Amino acid sequence: MRLSLLGSGSSGNVAYFEAGPVGARTRVLVDAGLPKKEVETRLARLPQPIALEQIDALLITHDHNDHAGCARTYGRPMWATAGTRRACELEAGLVRAGDRFTVGAFEVLPVLLPHDAIETVGYVLSDGVSRVGILTDCGHDAPDVAAAYAGCDVLVLEANHDATLLKFGSYPPSLKRRVGGRLGHLSNDQSASLLKMMIKLGPPPRLVVAAHLSQANNRPQLAKSALDRVLGRAGRVIVATQNTGSPLISVEKGRVVCEPARNEQLSFEFAQALKELR
Repeated sequence: MRLSLLGSGSSGNVAYFEAGPVGARTRVLVDAGLPKKEVETRLARLPQPIALEQIDALLITHDHNDHAGCARTYGRPMWATAGTRRACELEAGLVRAGDRFTVGAFEVLPVLLPHDAIETVGYVLSDGVSRVGILTDCGHDAPDVAAAYAGCDVLVLEANHDATLLKFGSYPPSLKRRVGGRLGHLSNDQSASLLKMMIKLGPPPRLVVAAHLSQANNRPQLAKSALDRVLGRAGRVIVATQNTGSPLISVEKGRVVCEPARNEQLSFEFAQALKELR
């Protein structure tokens, strides 16, 4: 399986996944919060460029504009919960939290998340050997959410804000309450708490991608440090950005290989073109 976050943050979220044998690969996008032309440009920058027409399905997490606002413009088959379908007026396959479904080479588990949209889910994607979880837009560190994501080889985990920066930042009080509330977004400490719970229930992820960082209320090093303290030497943490997303990540039989891309907010250096995360 391979994945790359094409963009992650409040200005638009799209994640690319592919699995299956060469010549018969399944390609999906999780969320559609970036304009069609921008997604086409970012797919073309992958080491093996992909056209939007090659995408087999869109998996939508919820109805907020930074996740679903451009979905109808992509012209690809979609999957979404009943609440998201209604809110966004989408023609899409029905997603039910807890009910696995198949898209080509992927088995997909939707996970219900506490968030202030009509019916928010995250996804755990498996190719039958490896598991990758994408967990953003989650209001608090709920134990049932941790249980659903335990044992992932790679975890894309929201680390939206630093609680102190949010408290003393420029947001109006109503927005601070919303972001920091139980149906808002995960703070760095809450993300670390979720990760700690997951590790108690299963093997730690080989790689955690800190995602959906607030540009106003967080800093990449703060998010990375909070998650590093939990993982220790059990795995590694990188930070996805709004403009450049993440490197291309390959997951195969427990091995995780991360191919670097130009990303000014990654806070570690690779000694060679490809680095295996042990």
